[in-house]
Amino acid sequence: MSMTVTRRKDTSTPRVFMHKVADVRGGVSVNVTELGCDFLPEGTVISAPVDGICHVVKRATLTADATNSATEYKVAKGHPFKVGDVIMLTTNAKAYAITAIDTSNASYDALTVGTTLGTAASAGDQIMQAKTAGASGSEFKYVPFALTGTGKPVGQGRNLDVDAWLIGVTKGNPLPSAIASVLTGIINY
Repeated sequence: MSMTVTRRKDTSTPRVFMHKVADVRGGVSVNVTELGCDFLPEGTVISAPVDGICHVVKRATLTADATNSATEYKVAKGHPFKVGDVIMLTTNAKAYAITAIDTSNASYDALTVGTTLGTAASAGDQIMQAKTAGASGSEFKYVPFALTGTGKPVGQGRNLDVDAWLIGVTKGNPLPSAIASVLTGIINY
C-alpha cells in the first residue's frame, strides 16, 4: 500500500460571509468536471442538486469595459469557465459560446466569443453561464440555489464536498442582480 502526500501553498483567499444562518444539512457534492479552475472560492453560487450533484453557476468579473460590439471580454483570474461554455451578460439577452480563453496576461484572462453579446459592459460587471446560445431569451444553465461557505481546492477526478448556505449575510461578493433576485435568503453588502 502506498501513501500519497499532496502539498499546496495557501494564499490569502477572501472571506465573504459575515453571518451564516441556514445551510443544507450535511453539505453538498459539486461536479468538478465542468470547472476550468483549481480552487472553488467561498461564496460560489451553486445549483440545487441534480441527481445528488450540485453544479456551479459560473460567473466571472470583468476587469475592463467592453463595448456593445466586443468579442473579447477581459475577466479576473480564477474564473471557472472553459472553452465551449455559453456566456451572457444578463438573462433574456444574447448568449454565445466561448471560442478561446487567453491566459497569457498575468492580471486577467481574455474570453473570446464568436459573436458579440451586443451590450456594453463596465469593469466590475459579471459574465454568467447561459443554458443555450442564441440572439435572445438567454437563461441560466443551472438555477442558483445556495452559496458555498468554504473555499476548497478542486481536484479533477475527486469528489468536492462543501457546505451550502441558503440564508446568510455576505460582504464584497459580486452577485449580479439576476442571481441576487433568485437567492432571496442571501443579503449582500
